[in-house]
Amino acid sequence: MLRREQGVVWQAHPRTKSSAGYPDAVRDKDYFLSDRFIGASYESLPVDLSEARLCESRCFGTLDDMNNWAPTAKYMIAEGDTYQKYADDETYPQLAVNYVRLERVPKFDEDSDSVSRALQAGNFFVTTGEVLFRNWGIEGSGPHRVYTADVEWTFPLEFVELIWGDGTTTHRQVIRATGMVSSVFPLVEQATSGCALRFGTRRATAPSLSQST
Repeated sequence: MLRREQGVVWQAHPRTKSSAGYPDAVRDKDYFLSDRFIGASYESLPVDLSEARLCESRCFGTLDDMNNWAPTAKYMIAEGDTYQKYADDETYPQLAVNYVRLERVPKFDEDSDSVSRALQAGNFFVTTGEVLFRNWGIEGSGPHRVYTADVEWTFPLEFVELIWGDGTTTHRQVIRATGMVSSVFPLVEQATSGCALRFGTRRATAPSLSQST
């Protein structure tokens, strides 16, 4: 059905609540390995203020593991539980959101396939608003490859983290970002698979996350 309707699906609340043990339990299933299963949701629960990254273990741990298990890239998709709302509630400042790269926003009565295609291709990033990506991606080839990102931020940056996997192990390169002015990051030679770039601020909130294959 997902292929027929050009849809995508992901795991809600990975490794917690009613989804405890998932997506680990289905990591070998054909539907998880499919390019229609694009990853898992991102939301900071449970909250642990001792972590340097918001949802450091559950969310980013799941993301890193999924990309070692699967032949195609998996992503984190921001979600928010709003429950009962009141007229004076401010929803946007309190949630992580997805910024999706589109040529234009489809109208309400138009086909929304462009949104699902962008999500499937990883043409989006997740942020709580402190860091915004205008553009990102890998340029060059071989030992001359670099990860470039056109970014802006509000809270002072603390670190930039480049993550990649080899199918078994997750590797990372942490770059201290105090006073950073450049947004071009050399890729180590071993980073041959998909890479993700995470930014963290001194407020120790959610790093903005871009994901490239």
